Amino acid sequence: MHTFNHSRYIQSMVWLIPLLILAGVILVATLGLKNTDEIARIQRSLQNTGEVMLRVDQLHIDILNAESGQRGYLISQRESDLAPYKIALQKFEHSLSEAQTIRSESPPQQQRLERYIQHARIKFESLSASVALARDNEQLEPHRMLDDVRSTGIDLRTLYATIMTEETEIRNLLMARLTQARETAKDNLIWFTVLSTLISTLFLGFLIKHLHSVRRSKEQLERYNEQLEDKVKERTQALELYADELTRSNRELEDFAFIASHDLQEPLRKIRAFSDRIKANYEALLDEKGKDYLSRMDNAAKRMSVLITDLLSLSRVTTKGKEFEDVALNPLMETVLDDLEITISDANARIQVDPLPTIEGDPIQLHQLFLNLLSNAIKFRREGVPPQIAITMCKTTAPSKLLEDIECDWLEIDLTDNGIGFAAEYSEKIFTPFQRLHTRKSYEGTGIGLAVCRRIVERHGGQISAHSIEGQGTTFRILLPDLASTLTLKDTADEQLINQTH
Repeated sequence: MHTFNHSRYIQSMVWLIPLLILAGVILVATLGLKNTDEIARIQRSLQNTGEVMLRVDQLHIDILNAESGQRGYLISQRESDLAPYKIALQKFEHSLSEAQTIRSESPPQQQRLERYIQHARIKFESLSASVALARDNEQLEPHRMLDDVRSTGIDLRTLYATIMTEETEIRNLLMARLTQARETAKDNLIWFTVLSTLISTLFLGFLIKHLHSVRRSKEQLERYNEQLEDKVKERTQALELYADELTRSNRELEDFAFIASHDLQEPLRKIRAFSDRIKANYEALLDEKGKDYLSRMDNAAKRMSVLITDLLSLSRVTTKGKEFEDVALNPLMETVLDDLEITISDANARIQVDPLPTIEGDPIQLHQLFLNLLSNAIKFRREGVPPQIAITMCKTTAPSKLLEDIECDWLEIDLTDNGIGFAAEYSEKIFTPFQRLHTRKSYEGTGIGLAVCRRIVERHGGQISAHSIEGQGTTFRILLPDLASTLTLKDTADEQLINQTH
């Protein structure tokens, strides 16, 4: 036992160490991604800083060239000296447009950029005005005009110098942060390498121990297999006994069905026949009490006949069921509604049916299942309230531990009404044969219908339950396997029948 526990410990460590490695990889990857994002963000900031410096510098060069051409023209009055001014004038609008698209990450710097762009436009307008004025009036003094234009450029040069200085400082700071981020990334890689090497070494050591443990456990496993084979033989013998008992139970049910359909019904038919003769030939000779006795006898015989027929239906669920086949539930529901057309019309009932799938089952029994449930929903309605019935479906997981071994999807079909409902304590009692919650005078029936429903659902490998609130309505929930194999369904149904017989 100690060796077995030790082996389990080694196995757990064999799983734990890769998990630790994985956790380390995830941690380092997370840090790496974070560091990469930081580097990318810094590089974008550096690119933005470069764009700011480039656009402002280009705009400033255009202004200087325009100013140089304007100054030469004012001094010499030669048109050829305006060449730098004209070239700068052609490039200015594009440079100005480019400068207006840039955005500094520093709010104060952004304000300076906007002020610089505004002053640059004013500067160019001043240069253009002075050139135009000089062309129109040759008597103006060039030096006075130069002084006027030069005075408008002082603030522009100051702004330019401030902007370039600020961007240079921002760029230097970003470069320092970029260097630090790269150093951090390199440190993370070193730590990851050391950690991975250490954990891998531990993993290799535990793996070697695990291999030794597996070799020692092999003999124990062989002994366990021998014990398991003995248990399997015992279980097989028990299953054979259960199968024999199941066969005997089915045979007894078939015998009962034969007796119910022939031997028990025959005396009832004679009772009713003689009752009819007495009523036809001697009714005039009977007083009111005699007529009442005769009517009670006839009604009792009718109830007994119906009860025997219902018992026969209950027994035939397992003894006379058909082979399973694909059953489309929506067309089946249409036939059920057709059968209940008069009942639905008389009760002024409204029935809503959601799209339902195709399942494997006995079409006759599934028809009986929904016929019984819908009949119940209509019969047990509140006085003066038209029945509202909804049939909905969704997929779900295995409904209970008993059915977890069946590998298939499950369908949850709910039939909900707005009838009289019942107390929660009766949610299981209503599925017991002959159990009634109301008197025959209030509602007709033998108390077999829901028992037949449960037997049909169980034969199809599923479960049925009822959830109700008294005075508000009831929901019958049917859980069925979705397109499960016939063999799996039959095996499950047989196991449930065996459990019922024990």
